[in-house]
Amino acid sequence: MKIFLTGATGYTGSIVCQRLIAAGHAIRAIARRIPPRPSGPIEWVQADFADGNAILQYVSTCDAAIHVGASHDKDMERLDGIVIRAIADAFSGTGRTFISTSATPVYGETGLIPRDEAEPILAPHPLRAWRAQHDRDVVALSARNIRSVVIRPGYIYGAAGGLLADMIRVARKTGHAEYIGAGQNVTSTVHIDALAELYVLALDNAVARGVYNAVSDEYVRAEDIAKAVAYGFGPGIEARSIPLEEARKRLGEYADLAVINCVASSLRARRDLNWIPSAPSLLGDLIGGSYQRQPLAPYHST
Repeated sequence: MKIFLTGATGYTGSIVCQRLIAAGHAIRAIARRIPPRPSGPIEWVQADFADGNAILQYVSTCDAAIHVGASHDKDMERLDGIVIRAIADAFSGTGRTFISTSATPVYGETGLIPRDEAEPILAPHPLRAWRAQHDRDVVALSARNIRSVVIRPGYIYGAAGGLLADMIRVARKTGHAEYIGAGQNVTSTVHIDALAELYVLALDNAVARGVYNAVSDEYVRAEDIAKAVAYGFGPGIEARSIPLEEARKRLGEYADLAVINCVASSLRARRDLNWIPSAPSLLGDLIGGSYQRQPLAPYHST
């Protein structure tokens, strides 16, 4: 199949792209800036998420679309909506497949009881209420004869990249691996390779419809992540707490998302798609895995 892909230059999207190619799919990847020396069987097209007409044009001749990219700025809600509407208009009435990407923080504060896809999100995190609505919008596209899927990853790690790589770089520079407040909040995790495999399974399996959480069985505490960074990349690095107000000054709204308990279940993906998220644990990968053996990847938000 020919797949229209957003986010192919980012952390998650680049690994998804590799898995799709390995599975025999052709890729048409959209980017604001095409890589200077593109390699591999990828057709690159240059456009911005704000250009819905260009997206509609480029996606209309593809067999399926996978939307992974995100701007992670004040325009993220607006741009995400433009992409979703353009793909929906291009695929309406065709029966083609559209896979969109969400994230488990849409559930808001979960406590320690895993949330699953069947539960209505009655109290989404205020900073991600729009994301919960976009998820509902995508799922509702089934009424327009589009096979629509939403994948909600937990904390993504692996391949020496993502937020962990950025945290390590900051710790090496400042001598501090920081967590916010008491650092006792826990989150579900997913290895980047297992996550990419789920996209391929959802694409290739006609039964896949609706929302799938993408998480492993591992829950990690924020304090433990910081301590693992200090242990694995010291000496000279100390794990320390910073107040939430200080974190807000540095990180903006992300600070408030970073302190919630965010625990989810991926039983539906395992049962329906035979997804098995087997991979090194986040803490294991930090201390003795890819983050130790490979050069840290450049930070890309998705």
